[in-house]
Amino acid sequence: MSVLQSRNPAMRILEQDEGFGVDRTRVMTIGGTVTATGILLSIVAIVGVISWQMIQSYYTANQAIPGWAMPVLLLSFVGTIGLSFLIYGKPKTAPIVAPLHAVLEGALVGVATFIIPMQFVDPAKVNVPMIAAQAAGATFAVAAAMLAGYASGILRVGPVVQKIMMTAVFGLIGYVALLWILSFFGVSIWNGYADTGAMGIGFTVLCAGLASMFLLLDFQYIEEGVKHRAPKYMEWVGAWGLMVTLVWLYIELLRLLSKLQARD
Repeated sequence: MSVLQSRNPAMRILEQDEGFGVDRTRVMTIGGTVTATGILLSIVAIVGVISWQMIQSYYTANQAIPGWAMPVLLLSFVGTIGLSFLIYGKPKTAPIVAPLHAVLEGALVGVATFIIPMQFVDPAKVNVPMIAAQAAGATFAVAAAMLAGYASGILRVGPVVQKIMMTAVFGLIGYVALLWILSFFGVSIWNGYADTGAMGIGFTVLCAGLASMFLLLDFQYIEEGVKHRAPKYMEWVGAWGLMVTLVWLYIELLRLLSKLQARD
């Protein structure tokens, strides 16, 4: 059995690498993973701010969302999926592909940061940049709390909980696919992502909570990789998976805060 069991879908690659424990001159380290994570998150932040400012400038001048915003959102999302499969299949490409993935994540985050609040609040009445800043701050606060809990040994995820989490993720994927497919046939069902009622907010809280739990799997993955002397390039795989989870958590918190503002 592999030393690593089912983890974050973006973090299961290490199971495929053989030769753990073999003496290597260049191995995965905590410091190297932290550096790679910092680089990827910096790329996401820079690209995200630039793309958001471009949309904001257009909206200010035209009082409308630019026509290219949704195509960019869709293409960046599809692109991140494609690059994820590439890293999953060929983890040695991670030092090059992960930064490219971060660029697409940045574009996705920038567009989503503008569009998601606009679905729930009136920008003339609510400070949308403040919502985004609060979501970003909350994301790193949650990440810091989960890291502290993991480092202290208080927070751990066992095999049973891992299976439950993976089942929940695949359930969410199936739910999103169902919403998307039914929309083509004009069929409407309850949309937890758009609902601002108590059930909708509860749904978003559950999504954010699930994303937070996946941070524990990311930390566990990185710890196991370092412990078993994984190859150096796996630092970028670990950083990539952590970036994916943080972006997911940010978007869920952004949606949650926007929904709460809509109810005020």
